[in-house]
Amino acid sequence: MGACLDSVALDIFSAGNYKSCMPDFRKVILLLIGIVFAVSKSASAMISYDNWPQISGQYLGQELPGRVAEIFAPGVISTERSEINSVFSPDGNEFYFTAWTVETGTKIMVTEQIDGHWTVPTVASFSKDYSNVDPAISYDGKKMFFGARRPRPGESEIRERGFDIWFSDRTETGWGEAQYLGPIINSGDSQVHATTTQDGVLYFQAIREDSYGKADIYRSRLESGAYQIPENLGPVINSELYEGDVFVAKDESYLIVSINGRADSFGGADLYVSFRDTNDSWSPLKNMGSAINSEEREFCPMLTPDGKYFFFTSKRNGEGDIFWIDAKIIEALRDH
Repeated sequence: MGACLDSVALDIFSAGNYKSCMPDFRKVILLLIGIVFAVSKSASAMISYDNWPQISGQYLGQELPGRVAEIFAPGVISTERSEINSVFSPDGNEFYFTAWTVETGTKIMVTEQIDGHWTVPTVASFSKDYSNVDPAISYDGKKMFFGARRPRPGESEIRERGFDIWFSDRTETGWGEAQYLGPIINSGDSQVHATTTQDGVLYFQAIREDSYGKADIYRSRLESGAYQIPENLGPVINSELYEGDVFVAKDESYLIVSINGRADSFGGADLYVSFRDTNDSWSPLKNMGSAINSEEREFCPMLTPDGKYFFFTSKRNGEGDIFWIDAKIIEALRDH
């Protein structure tokens, strides 16, 4: 019934197929249909969690994983929708993730632990106006980075393709307004999935003139409060393939990246790790193995602020779910 009303109202009001001389009661009927249409569309634009349970405890009260990846908060966070890009705040009391539906696009959601219980997820304040992805919080908790196609400063049009990196500063009352990270970082065809070290070094994926392939991993040093011209990490990390969704350790000792099409892949895109030595040289990328990777796509890596658990997104169960595993697997890969 609702779908039929939506269709009728859309045909009438968008096309203007009504007559001003029609009887008043017909006008009233059409007005009511329009209201139903508007309300139903407004409701469909919301990402609802009607059956949200009462949850308490660290990591949303979930049973801790071992050395094989498990789905995170099944039926609660990981649902029939597509969930990707997850990150905890430094104190562990906020959990951000991206949820996607046809009606809403991608929205960054947040659930908070208040008075011992995790709240029903809502759209983060900086993510309400546009589709946004890839939340990442600085190690001091003062800055939130994310990807967006929103208009750049001084422009009115939303980007048709590609992304820019934006950020929001933490204030006393929550996150501030979204801010453009600037043209030094956002100077390529696309740049997204930012991640930072404890010293503020910014890593991200981008498509730029000096890219080796479809997308590469770049690094920008923070000097005197300003990000410097990004540097390509070079052929040990980047290739003619698509290197994306980078995560960097807080001490810059390793990075993890999602790559599609390598000969040692399990199928789809896999997660690979590279370790950095004291001479700023990176080790050859190593597939993170079957405990993490599957025949489907694995991407969006993240480490919990306490360093204990490694999170990522996988499409092995459909559109996309969030998985986690004991982070000791990372150091085990260094030793083999």
